[in-house]
Amino acid sequence: TALKEMSSPRFMQTHMSYSQFPAVEPSKTQAKFIYIARNPKDVAVSYYYHTLGFELFEYNGDWNDFFERFFSGEVVEGDWFEHVLGWWKHKDDKNILFLKYEDMKKDLQKVVMKVSEFIGYDVEPTVIDTVVEKSSFDYMKANPATNFSRNSIFARREGCEPFIRKGIVGDWKNIFSNDQSDRMDRKYESLMTGTGLDFEFD
Repeated sequence: TALKEMSSPRFMQTHMSYSQFPAVEPSKTQAKFIYIARNPKDVAVSYYYHTLGFELFEYNGDWNDFFERFFSGEVVEGDWFEHVLGWWKHKDDKNILFLKYEDMKKDLQKVVMKVSEFIGYDVEPTVIDTVVEKSSFDYMKANPATNFSRNSIFARREGCEPFIRKGIVGDWKNIFSNDQSDRMDRKYESLMTGTGLDFEFD
């Protein structure tokens, strides 16, 4: 495969759940895994615009339709709660680093330093500063290598929202109805209580 042909250290990105990895589970491999989770309300909104923006999804529904699909786990990556909690159960495994998007928004430098330590890179502060700059939302939004403004095998729809759209915490408030918010809150409380994992929503 292309991954095997890459020189070490090599990396790949994926949206796979913990249980989707073939042959052997992640915690029993030599690979290191960095998992980034985000609160389900903002994920739902981001996922909606993501799905609308790419032709490959062939999706033309409205927000209310997409919310029901997301709420029921009937989207490409399945149920948010199963996906996130599947990785959270292995947060203490030595080769898995569990991060939250909201923490990255609050203190990106702290998270970058945590990643550096996790992968075993002892780098100069100037390198950390460069990584922080180039990992920032504004930098990535303007970067053709990350914003899909270049030609890509994944065609974008005409007139759609930018691939890198807002990146804020709490944007869900601009699209969720009160009923949708209440339903998600109830599901969140029923499935997250007792797990030790909690998210910020604004």
